[in-house]
Amino acid sequence: MPVALLALLAWSRKWTSEDAFIYYRIVDHLLAGNGPVFNVGERVEAYTGPLWLGVLAVARAVAPAGVELEWMSVVLGLPLSVGGLLAAVLAARRLWSPASSGTGRRGALMLPLGALVVAALPPFWDYATSGLETGLVFAWLGGTFLGLVAVGLAAGGKRRQPARARYGLAVAIGLGPLVRPDLTIFAAAFLIMLAILERPFSPRRALRLGAVAAAIPLVYQLFRMGYFGSLVPNTALAKEAGAAYWGRGWSYLLNLFRPYALWLPVAALLGWGAVSALSLWRGLERERALLVAVPLAAGVLHVLYVVRLGGDYMHARMLLPGVFAVLMPVAVVAARRRWAIALLAAVVVPWAVVCAFALRAPAEPAKDPTNLKVNDQRRRYAEVWGYRDPITLGDYAAVATQRPGLHVRQGRELAALAESRRVVVLGYTSDRNRFGERSRHPVPLEGVVPRPDSRSPVVVRTGSIGRIGLAAGPRVHIVDRNGLADPMAGRVRLPRQRPPRPGHEKSLPEEWVLARFAVPTTEDGRRMLARNPEVQAASRALACPPLRELSAVTTAPMNAGRFVGNVAYAVRERSLRFWPEPPLAERELCGRR
Repeated sequence: MPVALLALLAWSRKWTSEDAFIYYRIVDHLLAGNGPVFNVGERVEAYTGPLWLGVLAVARAVAPAGVELEWMSVVLGLPLSVGGLLAAVLAARRLWSPASSGTGRRGALMLPLGALVVAALPPFWDYATSGLETGLVFAWLGGTFLGLVAVGLAAGGKRRQPARARYGLAVAIGLGPLVRPDLTIFAAAFLIMLAILERPFSPRRALRLGAVAAAIPLVYQLFRMGYFGSLVPNTALAKEAGAAYWGRGWSYLLNLFRPYALWLPVAALLGWGAVSALSLWRGLERERALLVAVPLAAGVLHVLYVVRLGGDYMHARMLLPGVFAVLMPVAVVAARRRWAIALLAAVVVPWAVVCAFALRAPAEPAKDPTNLKVNDQRRRYAEVWGYRDPITLGDYAAVATQRPGLHVRQGRELAALAESRRVVVLGYTSDRNRFGERSRHPVPLEGVVPRPDSRSPVVVRTGSIGRIGLAAGPRVHIVDRNGLADPMAGRVRLPRQRPPRPGHEKSLPEEWVLARFAVPTTEDGRRMLARNPEVQAASRALACPPLRELSAVTTAPMNAGRFVGNVAYAVRERSLRFWPEPPLAERELCGRR
């Protein structure tokens, strides 16, 4: 019932998010032969989930002409999300099933309470079809947990799974970092558990399992270093994934747990799972105890990592994997003492009913009591901006007076400019027509054009790169001022006073865009470039070794020598950061005082 409920509610709220369109633009470039890049001729890993990018690329390649990639992501994401929950239910049912236990749990009452929490929580509905990799995350977590339960129960029953099954499970576990880099926490925990569950335990077999699991991620890591010249995705650089910001992360956690009163069912089920794991351990059912305890511990650890990172600007998104993992071992619960399960159900079931029908997070950041700039993006689209099941660019363009619709129109206008002119765009007009509707159009700078070596006739600086990027097409170079898709912006230092919106703290000033991409064509253009001290400082900083080398790493033609050089650069240059203010950056990078 909870699995069917999740499928129904997720379909009723189908949509695609702003960040999903980043994936779609990269898929278009990949299939056009430009590589997995956001801009033609600039190698930046602007996506978070390599495996999800590959799934979308294969789907686009084999789908009939005319099928929109946005709809493909919805049709793929929903069954992956539902399948992940189904796998968790099957695993937990088998874990607690009396038939597979020799300890006298026969006659136990079994209820899918953990699965009900997932099905009743609105963020799980939203991210099942958001166009992001979240559905693949749930499928990977549920699928690997199901495999571990099968191996663990076979070991507890003194049976041994075939080597092919064990090594196949190791390969699946190893794919975690390619689903999302932060799933490395789960992959490490699950791989250690798989090695422990081997009977009899052998260090040599454990090393073989580790080698099998690490093979594919290491191959991709070598590709990342050689192609992109980085040890981590550019998104990790832009969001400073190694930094700690506990206070804001705690607010992000409250942004999920407070409006849904989620602490109530999670605390009840987490406590029940911990007590059950301890009881199993004392009863010498060590394999079962590990199968309960390890996902619980890994889920809590992942939540703590997200809190340490400072959260995200999208409501609940980063916390959902940890919550899902905590609920996996208790997706189904069972006990001989029926009053204990009845008491647990008396907490979870009423909460689930109230949550599904009444509890919601603030749709807009201004109404968020934590004062954190976090969006419940799907709800905001539907209730504030008036979109109904917004999936494709056309769906968003249908409400052209709201921000998402404006972005689509701006992207299409940039595409039209690319067909007729070479221009640099740093801003937009802002006015209203005679009907009172908002109108914002790209404004090309007069007197400057993109450099002759630029492969794109239009260069635009913007902060919203998803819908604008896909609508603009491949001939428009998008300079992402927040750094997710730009090699320079991703490496600027965080401002001294961090803004309250997680993941969007960095901002590359427009002087860097002019210094990198623009050449004058008129006297006004020369005044804009040659006589602007900020632009000149940026030009000198770009000519200094650190940024000159970064530019070569990301834009020089790719060949074997460049690939090897990029690998060396990725290992050597792990901490390049510079001030966004050009004069400060020049002094820092060029060694001038």
